[in-house]
Amino acid sequence: MIDTAIQVRTEHFDGPLALLLHLIDQEEMDIKNLDLRVITGQYLSFITQMHEMNFDMAGDYLYLAATLLLLKSNVCLSFEDQEKLKQMGDDQNLNIVSQAELIRRLEELQHFQKMAQKLWQLPKKGHDIFVKPRTDRKAIINSILTPMDLQALTNTMVDLLKRERRKYAVVKRDRLSIKERLQTLQQFLKKGEQTALETIITHDGDGSLENIVITFISLLELARLGKVSIFQNENYSTVYVDVLESLENFNVEMATGFDDEQAKTDDAVDLDDEEEEDPLVEEIMDEIEEELEAEKEEESSETWANGRTKILH
Repeated sequence: MIDTAIQVRTEHFDGPLALLLHLIDQEEMDIKNLDLRVITGQYLSFITQMHEMNFDMAGDYLYLAATLLLLKSNVCLSFEDQEKLKQMGDDQNLNIVSQAELIRRLEELQHFQKMAQKLWQLPKKGHDIFVKPRTDRKAIINSILTPMDLQALTNTMVDLLKRERRKYAVVKRDRLSIKERLQTLQQFLKKGEQTALETIITHDGDGSLENIVITFISLLELARLGKVSIFQNENYSTVYVDVLESLENFNVEMATGFDDEQAKTDDAVDLDDEEEEDPLVEEIMDEIEEELEAEKEEESSETWANGRTKILH
């Protein structure tokens, strides 16, 4: 017995074929194996419950109802009657004269419904996702930057480098004076001992060039005063220092033979301590000036060549 209690509403369907497809799904039927008796009864039961439907919509639903009844009775017709029935078709959207045509229409509608459902599940622009409007970067750049030739741009860069020229100071450790080094040697050198110059330099020193020079000058001052003797057995051999007199009571204030050299050394180091310009900035500026000179020469060559060409012509 056909169950006529169908709880559906027309606003859920886009047309009679959509309603028919819904009824087929509800009955769990295979579209290719339709039971026209059952599905026609379900469809007629539904349209009898339509009380609020406009005339155009009612016409489409009634047309499909008539088509289902025709297909249902078509099973009992002969082949000649079926051919006459096909010739009776008109240009209506629901021109279905065979069960195969009905199945094709339903399969097509089912395919579009599935595609629409997949599309609906995708993120929707302006609702689920928001896209930043495309901006014309070229227009923005052109509105900000003013036209400038290479010469003006180079001059601006050179001016900025001059204004931002960094200064740096060379941090030096406290310098050791000759008299301070003499006080160290006074405690290290003993009367009657011969000590290699290399040993004296590395003793209580950092091995820097400044320490070597100060130590050597200090030993020369002691040799000038007759306190030590400096010798070597052959050229390029080890230099030795022979302590002739005890240095325990030696007054370092007597070592005045190299005061002028010490003053010159202090002046030279003071000059080194002054702030110097950043060599990187100087190098960049030199390269820019060289490029400008090269471009000027190239432009001059081209101008000369063009003038010569005009004269020849």
